This record gives sequence, structure tokens and C-alpha cells, in this order.
Amino acid sequence: MVRTHGTGELPEAGAFRPRATVDTLIAKTPSHGGGSVCLLTAHSLDTAAVAEELWHLLAPEALKREFDAVAGAPGRGIRLFRWICALHDFGKATPMFQARFPSYTRQVLDAGLEYDAGVHERNTGYRHERAGAHLLREALKQAGWPRVHREWLWPLIAGHHGDIPGANGLLPSRLRHRLLGGARWQQVRAALLSRISEETGFSDWARRPPVQVPGRTTQLALCGLLKLADWLSSGLEGVDDPSRVSYALSRERVRKVCAPAVPAKGWDPALPEPDDSVLDVRYGPGWRHEGLTRAVLGLTRAMPSGGLLVVEAYGDVLDTGLVAAEIMASRRKAAGIFVGVPEWSAHHDVFRRVRAWLGLLDASYAEKAVLLHELRALDPEWSATTYPDSALGRYLVSECPGEPGSQDDGFAGEGRGTLLPVDWFHGHVRGLLAPFVVAPAYQALAAAVRTQYVMVRMAGLVGKVLVLDIADFLDARTRVYLLEALRWLGEARVPVVLLAPALSDAGRGRLLDAWLGGALGDEAYRGAVPAAAPAHPRVTAAWVADGLPRTTARGVDAGAGRPVHVQAAAESAASLAGDARARRQADGLLASRLAARLGPGQRALIVRNSAERAQTLLPVLREALREEDTVVLLHTQLAAGPQAVRAREVLARLAPRAATGDGGRYVVIADHLVERAFPAHVDLLVSDVAPVESLLARLGSLRADPAPAAGLLVTGYAAGGGEGRDGPTFPEESVRLYGRAGLVAATALVEEAAATGRGWQLPDDVDALVAAAHGGTHGFAAAWRDRVAQAREEGRRQAASAEAQAAQHALTRRGEHGSAHLAGLSYLSTPHQEWHLPALVRGEGCPVETLAVIRDDHGYTSLLGHRLAPDGSVKGIPDAAVEAIRCGAVRLPPDCWPSGELLDPLPAWETPSYAGGARRLRRSRALVFDTDLRTRLGGRRLRYDHELGLLDEGPDEEFGGTATGG
Repeated sequence: MVRTHGTGELPEAGAFRPRATVDTLIAKTPSHGGGSVCLLTAHSLDTAAVAEELWHLLAPEALKREFDAVAGAPGRGIRLFRWICALHDFGKATPMFQARFPSYTRQVLDAGLEYDAGVHERNTGYRHERAGAHLLREALKQAGWPRVHREWLWPLIAGHHGDIPGANGLLPSRLRHRLLGGARWQQVRAALLSRISEETGFSDWARRPPVQVPGRTTQLALCGLLKLADWLSSGLEGVDDPSRVSYALSRERVRKVCAPAVPAKGWDPALPEPDDSVLDVRYGPGWRHEGLTRAVLGLTRAMPSGGLLVVEAYGDVLDTGLVAAEIMASRRKAAGIFVGVPEWSAHHDVFRRVRAWLGLLDASYAEKAVLLHELRALDPEWSATTYPDSALGRYLVSECPGEPGSQDDGFAGEGRGTLLPVDWFHGHVRGLLAPFVVAPAYQALAAAVRTQYVMVRMAGLVGKVLVLDIADFLDARTRVYLLEALRWLGEARVPVVLLAPALSDAGRGRLLDAWLGGALGDEAYRGAVPAAAPAHPRVTAAWVADGLPRTTARGVDAGAGRPVHVQAAAESAASLAGDARARRQADGLLASRLAARLGPGQRALIVRNSAERAQTLLPVLREALREEDTVVLLHTQLAAGPQAVRAREVLARLAPRAATGDGGRYVVIADHLVERAFPAHVDLLVSDVAPVESLLARLGSLRADPAPAAGLLVTGYAAGGGEGRDGPTFPEESVRLYGRAGLVAATALVEEAAATGRGWQLPDDVDALVAAAHGGTHGFAAAWRDRVAQAREEGRRQAASAEAQAAQHALTRRGEHGSAHLAGLSYLSTPHQEWHLPALVRGEGCPVETLAVIRDDHGYTSLLGHRLAPDGSVKGIPDAAVEAIRCGAVRLPPDCWPSGELLDPLPAWETPSYAGGARRLRRSRALVFDTDLRTRLGGRRLRYDHELGLLDEGPDEEFGGTATGG
């Protein structure tokens, strides 16, 4: 028991030497210090040395220039930054921290300091990061720093564990003297501050405070780099000998660790801007003369260093967006690129295309690309590099399962696979730091949600150009986070390219206002939407020059366009509700129409709004077609492996110049998996009704030279009565995906086009269609106006509620975008793991992913045939085999989502000692089938069919409510 005196100090026992006492303070115990105690001075300087490495590797040029200006001179920014990082654990120079480890801190007492072993940060709830922020804030005040600079700096210290508190959380509510110490502790902290300042080359910190305030996005990114530096330096072997502590020695230690751990930066040297001659060689001389390409290049080159570019085109424009990003990256000296695609889209095809584009710039760049997808092993290029000569390749080129119970010798001896340079970025929340990233767009939007470690995400975005497909913009909750992200990115002038099938004037205006409002520091900014000819595609650009907002737009003259014959095929309400007889009748009528309309060698795409509607259509359509015809089913309730294999096969068959085959017809039945980022080309599109923007996105798959059969056939609704009564009716899944208001407006426009026989002239009619869907009711036939108005009013209420709920978790609260610092940013923040991000962004009702396994008399087998240990364990199994097991990941039907959230991993998967890829099963929800591939979940009967995917066979009356989860 350590004695406590009323003065808070031990009696004099000789001269007290604060500078020598500094060397007795510890920062890490052996459990967190690489096996040995680490002195506070050593850990502080190690963190500064790591921060310096990260500054050179990950900090973008724009951030470096800004922080040089903040610090007051070229090259001074890095010194200020490493000084801040070295002081991140300043709060450990307190009795509250040293008292936490009395068995390691006896030297502190011997040096003349005192602490109470019964009062420390663990049992008082007051932690060292808050103490450090408070103490450093006071030291800066005593040194005469202006308040405005004290206020932006302390949140970086307080937030280095992932959460940034408010100023009222910096001081302990009680026991202040015992937690922070008295005069001697203050002398030691002053000596520590002096020592660190000298070592890091910032000894004049008191005389030369910063001269300007960094932007909030810059502050957040720097906090992220600080957090990362602390993580990495904590992995170094501890130093307990004061004679081995210096900044020079820390630099040596850090280089050995960081060099192999953190890959080199992306575009290095800086990316040259591609001129017309480069683009002609790359894409052919005719490419840049196309109307849309010419508009994109013109507006991108008009912006001095980057801004916001909105490209509206219902076709595939990824390549054009990448070139725009390349020009912006060159002018901005950006370090990399983030390509965000809708969650349900074909990530692997986009990843392949982005890698191919990077390879055109430099062969080495493709190897630095990262696919931030839980099932990245399904990408053939990635898996072939990671698991060379592995049997995993067979799983990725064929969807046929292995023989039940068989052990595949092809996995033997493959160990953990080959480590790739980019593997480091697959660590927790590091993904956005990778130079070149392809990911679901929610990965970027999560940087605008008040989550733990959000600063690390922002650190990964500020050095990039973002290319985002914003098909999710239709969702009210997602829209909140997209606009919030644009405000933060605009504040840092981060270039952004948004790809959308079409936008309303109001929607387009909100995007421009968000980015420009961030750039101008004006939360209330509302600018006029730039006028453009009523043409489609449309390109809109926004940037800031000389402190003023600039916007311009160009409508693309697409020539005569093409007529799209629109037909409507309403169903009965019973069919939409899932009645088997009514559904078979509706599917039969559709199959007959398709068989009669589709000619030899032609291709068709059928898009249903749910996997269940796609599943019931497959057998009926096969009956209606001939033997030489091919029908493929592709949807989100297929196991991940077969889904990826089929997607690649379909894209190869439906490529623009793919051979039509032997004269047989080729039909793909899909769900919204193919809505965006799926460059297929077909002669006929059949689609369930969806909002106009989604229908246009699906129409992008129609070939440019349509055959006589080409057109759009709309299904998935039941017509209502006349004069605005009773209807229309939609499947429950359609309403969940898109909301009723957009569906009603689209149905009205479809029925009018079908009734008049005029169809749609594309792209000429795009503006009018979108304006009608989002404007007044005058653009609709009289019989539809009341229905549209009623649905819109309901939709507005629902959207307002969803936006209000989302705003509670947005990174900045309403009215606080003008703040000059980050204090209180993490109030009510949400701790999260990577696999929680989709639910975090989209809220409740999020699809549930499971890992399917089969239980038999001998134990467990993966869904695709690989034998596990009898208890389901994968301990000792090579990583390639674990990835093959994960090919059985499958999404539950919507009715099972609430029960699916309660599923757990198999007990054997949760053992924490597993190494390698086996650890990735610890968070997988196990869906356990019997040998007939059947199970029960939440009162539903489920069955997996290797062609149809996961089937919901209806209520289970005998076992209602039973969940099978291992």
C-alpha cells in the first residue's frame, strides 16, 4: 500500500531531479510493449518516428502544403506533426496511469514522485488520452498560444484512441489531485515536454505557435494518422533502458518495421496528366470525340485542380469516370483513387477493370489495388496470386460442388498463402489507406458516420480522388451520409466524380451544394443549379476559384437517339404476394411473350426486384424455350462462389462484341445485382417496375444497335382501379428497396408510354421522365395524378423520418459544420467492426449474410463439398481451403433477416487461438443444413438448390420460430 500525504508528494529525500525522473515513467507493460516494459520517452519518440514515415507514405501533397502553412514555414509542418504525435501519451505522465501498474513503476516512487495504487484510470473511468489533452492544453495556454490553436490541437490528443470527446470531458469530476498529481508531477511533465520537443526538432514551440488553423477535414485526417502511428509503434519491442532512447534510435527501429509493413505510396512519382495523344493510344482516336467523353474531358480540364464532377448517363461510363479521376489526380497530386460501387453490384468485374486501367498507367500500379470486399478471394486474379497452384482456382472457375464428404488433396500443404504487398491494408479500418481501392460505396460513406476510428477512414480518403456510383442516392438514409461526406471532402477540396443514371434538378443541386458548401465553409450555402440544354447524358462540374463557387454544365447531344418500345405486363395481386398458382400463371404468360418476341441468337435480360421472383420464373421459362436456348439464373441469394462464377460467365457472354453462339437464345434472369456496374448488352430488357432512375440504369444494357425485338417490358405490379382508386400494388421487396412513391410514379409513366404506343425516345426523354417523377403531377395522365400525389406525400414523410434518424449519427450535427475544431465529434459515436458497416449506413432491415454448412453423421461439410473437422473446426486447414469454405456464404431471404441476426458461428469457429484465414470464420453466422440441404429458421422452411440458390419454402407450422445456427 503506497502512503498518500496531504501535500500529494513524498517528503524530501535529496534533490528532486525532474528531467531524470522522466526516464522512470513507463508507457507499456510487457503485454503491450513487445514482451518488455517500454519507457514513456521511448514510446513517444517511436510514435513520432512512425508518424514521420506515414507522413511521407500516406499524407497527400495538399495536406502537407496546408500544414506547412499552418506551422508557418515550408518543412515545418512535418515537425509540428511529429511533435503532436510524440505527445499523444502525455497523459501517461500522471499518477493515475503509473498507479495502474505498481509492479512495474516502483522506480517512479524511488525517484521522488507519489501515486495511490488504489486510484487509477482503470477504476475511475478517466483515461490518459483525456488527461493528456487537458494537460497539454494548459501547457499551451501558459506558453501563450492563442486559444484558437489550443482548441484545434487538443482533440487530436484526446482522440488518439478512436473517439474525440467534448471539452467538458477533459477534466475529472473528482479526485483531480490524485489523478493528475501536484507540483512535482507538473515539473516532470514540463521536463518531458522539453525533452520531446528537443528530440523532435520543435524546441521553439512556445515561441512560434501555428499561424493559421487547419481545416477540420485536415485535423481529422491528421488524427487518423496519429492513431495509426500509435497502433504501429505499440507493436515495437519495448525499450526499458534510458540510454537507448533517442529520436535517431527510434527512426532506426521504425524503418525496420514500417518498410515491410506499409507499402510505398500509389502514384509515385506524381501522375502526369494524360493529353489527347495519350488517350488516343490508350482508347483509340474515336473515343475522346464521343459526345459524353468530350464533355467530361472538357469540364474536367476546366477545373484548376479538382472539384466535383457529376456524370449522368444511364449506360456504362466507368472508363470515362476513371480518366476524369486521372486528370484530377494529376492536377491535385493525389496519391491514389477510391472507386465505390453499389453494394449489390459486380465488384469483381469493376476490380478487374480498375486494375486494367492502372496497368495502362504503370504495370506496378495494378499490384497495389485492393478489393475491400469480405470475399475478395473470389476474384481470380487476387486468389491466383495469393494461393498459387491451389485447388481454390477450381472453385472459382466452376460452380459444381465437390463430392460430399470428400477431402480435397489440392489444398494440402498450402499454409497461409503468399503475403501480398497490399495485405497490410486488410487490417482493421486500414482499407481506405490503400493507394487504389475498389469497394462498396458505403465504405466511403462510413467516413461520414460518427463511428469509432472514423479519423483513420478520413485519413485514407483525403489523399485520393473518389469515383462513386451513387445508385444508393435514392435511399433517404444513404443520401444523408453521402451529402455529409461531400461536405467534409469539399472542405479539403478532395476531387470527387459521381456517376448516376439520372438526377432530378433538386437532387443534383443538393450534391453541388454539399461539396461547395464544404469548400466555402458555409453550411447554409445554396447555389443555383447551372443551366444546360435539356439533353442527356449531362455533365456538371463545381469548384472554387479565388474564393468563389463556380459551376457549369453541359448537355450531350446524342444525335437522333433511339426509340425504346415500352410495354406493360401487369400481374395479379396474388402473384405479387407469392401465391404459387397465380405466380405460375403470371410467369407462364411472361415466358410465352418472351419466347415469341426473342429471335434466334438474341439475348435478353430479365431483372426481378427479388431473388424469389427470379427463382420461380426459371423453370417456367425453360419450358417455354427450346432445347438449344440457354437460361441462366443470377441473384443475391446464390452462394457467393457460384454467384461470382456465373457473373463472370454472363458478362463474357453479354459483352458488346461477344459472339451470339450457335443461334440459340440466351436469357439471364437476375435481381438488382445487375442494376449498376454490370456492363451487359442485350436485345430485350424485361424489368420489374422500379424508380425511373433505376429503370434507366437497367435500360443501359440495351444494345446501341437494337434489333426489331428490342424494347422494355415492365412487370412486377398489379394495376389499380380507375380515377386514382385502389393501387397500384407492388411486391413487398420492391417497396422495401425503393419506396412506394418512386414505384407509383414509374408505373404511371410506363403505362402511359405503353398505352400511347410512343414508347420512350432515349436519351431525349430522360430529362422529362426524371422531372415528371420528381416534379408536380401535371406530367401524368389524369387517372394517375391523385395516386402519385398521395404516394409522394407518404414518401416525403417516410424520407423525412429516415433522414432524421440518419442525421443523429452523421459526423457533424446540424449547425456545427462551421466549427473550427473537432471537440465533441464523437459524442454518441458508434463502436463498430468492418462487417457492421452496411447496417451502420443503411439502418435497420439490412440483408443478413450467413455461411452455409452441411451437418451429417460424420460432422460438417461446406456447402460446396469441402470436409471440415467433425466439430466444424478449421484449425490447421490451409487458408485456401478456408476461402473455399467461405464460397458458401449466402444471403438470407428477407423474411428471415430478424432471425438471421441471432445466428452464431459454430462453437469451434470461435476459438481465439486459430491462425491465418481460419480467424475469418469467427464472425460468420452459421446456417446449418441437413444432408438434404434443408433447415428451419425463424419459423420458415429453407432449402438450398445449387442452381436456384437459397429458397424460402414458406412457414414451418411444426417448428415455427425455431432457428438453426449450430
